[in-house]
Parts: sequence; C-alpha cells; structure tokens
Amino acid sequence: MFPKLRNDFHPSAPRSVAQFALGALVLCSCASGTTSGAFPKAGTGSGGSGSNASPIATTSSTPGPATSATPGTATSAPTPLSTGGGTGVATVPFAPTPDTDPFYAQPIPFPNVPNGTILASRSVIYAPYQDIAMSNKTWQIKFVSRDTNMQRIAAIATVVEPTTPATGIAEPLVVFAYAEDSLGSECAPSHSVTGSQLYTGEQDYAALNALALGYTLVYPDSEGPYTAYASGVLAGHIGLDSAIAAEQFSPLGLNSKTPVGIYGYSGGAFVSAWAATLEQTYAPNLNVVGIASGGTPANPAQIVQNIDSNAVANKIAFSLILSATFGLNRSYPTLLTPILNAAGVAAGAALANGCGGATTGGATTPSGQFYDYTTSANPLPLPNVQAVLNQTTLPLAGQSPITNVFVYHSAVDELIPVAGAQTMVNAWCAAGSQVEFYIGANGEHVTFGDTSGPLAIEYLESRFAGTPTLVPPSSTTCNQGGI
Repeated sequence: MFPKLRNDFHPSAPRSVAQFALGALVLCSCASGTTSGAFPKAGTGSGGSGSNASPIATTSSTPGPATSATPGTATSAPTPLSTGGGTGVATVPFAPTPDTDPFYAQPIPFPNVPNGTILASRSVIYAPYQDIAMSNKTWQIKFVSRDTNMQRIAAIATVVEPTTPATGIAEPLVVFAYAEDSLGSECAPSHSVTGSQLYTGEQDYAALNALALGYTLVYPDSEGPYTAYASGVLAGHIGLDSAIAAEQFSPLGLNSKTPVGIYGYSGGAFVSAWAATLEQTYAPNLNVVGIASGGTPANPAQIVQNIDSNAVANKIAFSLILSATFGLNRSYPTLLTPILNAAGVAAGAALANGCGGATTGGATTPSGQFYDYTTSANPLPLPNVQAVLNQTTLPLAGQSPITNVFVYHSAVDELIPVAGAQTMVNAWCAAGSQVEFYIGANGEHVTFGDTSGPLAIEYLESRFAGTPTLVPPSSTTCNQGGI
C-alpha cells in the first residue's frame, strides 16, 4: 500500500512531498509520444464543441458492458422540472444551453430501468490538469438516476482505473465529487477531467493520492443534465447512483460488494453530505464504508446571510453564491422565480452558462446584496423561500447517515460558516450516526480545502483497511460503537 500521508494540520504547511510525486505514477506518453501539450479539438464526429470538448477515443451508444437491462417502456410524463422524459433543459428556469455532444442527451423515450443502469459508455483520455494526459484507463458512462422530483434522468460520470490496484484489501471505489460550482453545461467534471481548457473546477492532488493508493475513481457530473448547482438532493442521488453504475461497468471489475468511499469538499460536499443523508432510503444496498465531507454548505440561508453581511466574502464570492441560488432555483423554481425583479431576471440570464460564478461570455458579474435582485427587501422569511429551505437544509428531518462520516471545516471559513456544519453534526450524533468532526483552527475556505485533502484521503484509507479510523487527534466523535 502506498505510504500514509503526513498529518499536516496547519493550513500554512506545504503539501506533502508525496502529493507532488504522485503524478509520476500516472503520467504516460500519449498517442503523440509526449506527456504534455494541448490536445487537438475533438472532431465533429464525436459531437464535441471546440476546445472544451472531451478528447474521445471510442464511443458506444448501447447499454454498458455489465448491464443486462434493456430499454423498457417510457416513464410517465415528467414534471416541468424534469428532463427524464425528453423535455430537455429548456423547461428549467434560466436554463443552460444544452451540451452539444449527443452523448449527454436524454434518451427519448426514457427506458424504465433501475437506478444506476448504464445507458451508454465510451473511452476517454484522463487529463485532469488540461494538457497532461495520464495513462489510466478511463471511460465516461451515462446511467439512470433521479432528480429532486424522483423523475428518471440520464446522468454522466467519468470512471478512472488506478495504475496499480490496491493490495491487501478489496479494491475500493471512491466517488470523487469536486466542486463544479457552475451553471454552464460545459463546466461539468466530465469535461474538466478530460482535457477541457474552459474550467478546471476544484482539481487537487487528493484524486492522485486516491489513484496511487489503488482506488478506482468515479467523478459524477453531480449537477445533472440541467446543471442545478447547489441542488443537494439531486447531487446525492447522482453521487450514489454513479457508484452503482461503476460497479456494473464490467471493464472496472467491481461488483455490488465493492467498498465505496465518498469524498467532497465545498461544492463537492453537496454530493458527500447529501449522499450520507439519503443513503438509507435511496441506496441502502450500496456498500459505503466512509464519507468525507468538508466545508459542507449545510445551511443555504446562513450562507446567503453571511455573504450579505461579510464585506470580505461579499467581494470575492457574491456572484458565485448568487449563481448557487439560481442553480437551486433550477430544481425548485418557486425559490426565486416568483420574486425576481428586473435586475434579478437579467442576472439569471447573464449567469446561465457561466463557470464558477462567472457570466456567460465574461461580462461583468453581478454584485451588491441579494435583496437588490428580488422584489422583497428581506426575501429569506418569505413562505416560498422557507418552503424550499426546509427541503434543502441539513440536517434533513428524519434522515441521518448509516455510514461513518468524517466532517471537517475551518473555524474561520469566510464563505461557509462553520455553524451550519456544527448543527448538522449535532443532529446526526443525536440520531445515533457515527460522526468524526474536525474543526481546523486556521485557514480560509480555499486554503483549508487545499490542505485538508490529505486528511480526507487518510480517513478513507483507514475505512477501507478496516483499521481504527484515522482523523486529526483534536476531532470530536460520537456513537463509534453503534453503526
């Protein structure tokens, strides 16, 4: 097994030497005979869209190799929010431009098959750092999942084999959910990890650590076909179903007993925290052994209030958090649509295809305060807003993790207040869940996310090995003898 990484608890400490060395384990010569250099644009035959299209090796439009399911009858007519019946994202408020690659299209009619069923697959190049191709065998899979209305949707994930399988333990699978944090369809991880020059998302060395340890990775496009940024239920569904689909994809050699770990920080924690919440009712047979959730955006109202009141956070992240509310509005149109003023409508249109809080085409991003964009001077208490917040704030009433969860957060996080994570952890502990909670004393949101990646991977390594759970010594724990 790869040597354990150092516990670097101080956020100003440099990355572990191991983190910088891991690239050597996966770099290789590409078809051109080099290890770097910009990829050529994908050809029109692959349905790509310029420099941000994935470099495709082969394509299949038939169900994936390990699925015995065949297309069945069409599902019932979807709600206006749903894309599952082929209505397309145009029915979603301030919809993104649909991806031009036909691989991403929703099937019409939609087959009546179980969650996780593979609908299509294709081989791709793994290049998470834009122009550096890696040797790992990599595929994209299209599979069945569910939106917030429990309507079937086709979701996308990228699966990556390790160069050397893990030794001494059953080969694990890690759902690696990094922060897409975007409203544009071309900002998805399936583009970012296959050479896109458009947007790199939250790429860090934690993924390379996981591959070096011999773990198979699955990167879900967790915002779904209508790019619903900050939609936790949707992200949780897609994250769990991406693991089920990866287990069914025969080239990976996994199965339903494969131990699964889930990793997500910040925007990626919409996957990890909501998968932890929903696993018992949505995917109880999935063998999840550990979930690492950092910088968890548990309480949307607190985040909005913080951005409006914290001048530093407002300056650096207002447009990003406003994008998140428009993303949530794509899943819950009653959140914003009824209360937007003219400035709000214009902002929604401007942000609709942007990456990371940017506007479409790079125009000036929205700024100010949230009430500048609504017809109410204080929109949070409005009944329509509260109704959505009740469905999108963690903890969720009556649902708590059945798997051990490592929650980690900076005490001085300027974007996502630690109070939301603390409330979530308290409720999960009271419900009997096994939780490890680490509050870092230093580090703003981005720095803490960068330095805490090794902690999350060490935690997952201990969960896969069945050894005592490895978390920072100052962590608080609850119910360790229970679940």
